[in-house]
Amino acid sequence: MYLKQAKNIPIAADVRVGTDKGSLRLQFSSRISQKFYQKKQAYKGLGRSDTTENRQWADGIARRIQADIDHPDGLFDPTLVKYLEVKAMTSVIQLPTAKPLPKLGELWDDFSQWKYRTKQIAETTYLKKYCISYKHVLSSYLDKELTEETANSLIEDMVNRTKGKEVVKILLCLLSQLCQKNGITDYFYEVKSHYSIPKKSKQLSEVEDYKAYTVEERDLIIDSFRSHPKPSVNQISDLIEFLFLTGCRHGEALALTWGRIKLDKGWIIFKESYDSQTNITKGTKTDVDRLFKMQGMTRLINLLKRLYGEGKSNDELVFTTPDGKRLRRTYIQRAWQYNTVVVNGRPYTYNGVVMELAEEGKLQYLKPYSTRHTFISIQANNGADLALLADSCGNSVDVIIEHYLDKDRDSTLKDI
Repeated sequence: MYLKQAKNIPIAADVRVGTDKGSLRLQFSSRISQKFYQKKQAYKGLGRSDTTENRQWADGIARRIQADIDHPDGLFDPTLVKYLEVKAMTSVIQLPTAKPLPKLGELWDDFSQWKYRTKQIAETTYLKKYCISYKHVLSSYLDKELTEETANSLIEDMVNRTKGKEVVKILLCLLSQLCQKNGITDYFYEVKSHYSIPKKSKQLSEVEDYKAYTVEERDLIIDSFRSHPKPSVNQISDLIEFLFLTGCRHGEALALTWGRIKLDKGWIIFKESYDSQTNITKGTKTDVDRLFKMQGMTRLINLLKRLYGEGKSNDELVFTTPDGKRLRRTYIQRAWQYNTVVVNGRPYTYNGVVMELAEEGKLQYLKPYSTRHTFISIQANNGADLALLADSCGNSVDVIIEHYLDKDRDSTLKDI
């Protein structure tokens, strides 16, 4: 960020007024920075936006500091209290009825709406992340004024968290952006630059993040869904099989209508995705309409022909509940992992299909999204064209090579 040259201050001045992301600050010369602050370059934020009135006020402070630096008796106060106290006195005299500082919650709501209004974030991101997830993390501070004390307390709380470090990193950056947008002191600028997330080794990432089932395990899961005695589980067996056979994202399957399936051409067009939490149907994750060629995929074609039956209208959903209602992600989660029901005021938890198979020792438990990883892994390791596979799944060839192609898991380092 380039500093704006202060007016009425000589080029050789030891203190100048500049800006950092729209907020005024003092910049000291290398001589003063090293002598009094032991830094190559010292700055002091003034907590005011760069307006004409505020700059005049800052220029006055800079001139008083420069006069004390130049004084033969060395009157300069490196703590700056002597000069910045004028700000508080002036504020009281000029603005006796000034409004209190805005609360963080007010600033956050305004900031979130601005991000959505200017199309920096999608509606689902606004509703799920900014209005729920992020606000939950900030909940203890939303009713507090955004002072330096509040900011320091919030920063200490966030950096000491042992979980959700990715969210903390995002929030620190967003809070810094919030301050800059409102022209107030950016308390989060330094910490956002230095806060880092522990990185996983490549091998650990492969083990933890991109697990997939084998063909045999996949078929065991599908068969277990189909033969399950509970109707609530059995009713989504077609959806589970479709997810395993296409590798599409779950929201894409839930939004799929018969108008997007061309059985005569052997095509599926993934164009929309349904978000169960917000009840919003939008474009795909990559905002790209995706063609999925299923020529030669007999099992998938037969599944769709059976579901199509005597015919469907183009706007009918492919996967629904028995009474024709829209399926949601919670249906998958409950049937896959576990479901809790309340009977006579007492909660009872029942294992889902995959959790049950895992406890029986028949396979390892993986999350529902492993349907996508399983499809890509099976295709990639059985000779599928990687460019076609990447295009069909809305992925990239580099990601497939990096995460899905099998490597020799039994290889070890040499004993040297």
